[in-house]
Amino acid sequence: MPFVDEYVEMHQQFEFSYFLIGLLEISLRNKIPITLSEKCGSSQPYWYSQLPLNERGQISLMRALQINRKCPENYLPLSFWRFLLSNKNYGSLWLPSLHRIFPEIPSPKRMNIFKTIDKNMDTALRLRNSVAHFNCDALSTMPYSQMRVKWLLTNLGVDKQLFYQRDLR
Repeated sequence: MPFVDEYVEMHQQFEFSYFLIGLLEISLRNKIPITLSEKCGSSQPYWYSQLPLNERGQISLMRALQINRKCPENYLPLSFWRFLLSNKNYGSLWLPSLHRIFPEIPSPKRMNIFKTIDKNMDTALRLRNSVAHFNCDALSTMPYSQMRVKWLLTNLGVDKQLFYQRDLR
């Protein structure tokens, strides 16, 4: 059973990756609704009321609302948050409000900063999928992917000690 042996050898990398993804997802689900609520003000009752969602995002939001109408953010997948931070939403979400969720980045509205966040979010989602589906081939790129997720976490204002104390390298 070479795949089982390979997984046993790599489980710490998988475990640490999933830990980082968990920190990222929880940070996004805490920060994005608050920031979007501030943007809406009293004109919209919910932070998600005017989001420019694709079909997949609409389905995710509807499912989350069916589970919990008061806090759907707790039931939205990482791919939902990743879409909000994708290049499709630079003008509609990033410039007016979402740039504020990254307090550690000076001049976060710059396009090159946004592109870096977009790329790092893509890497984070791929890392999440590799770990969730036990893709042993992804081990060679895991340290690089972890580094990109740590960059996101640091710039979201997450305490570095939470994840650098556990770092396996």
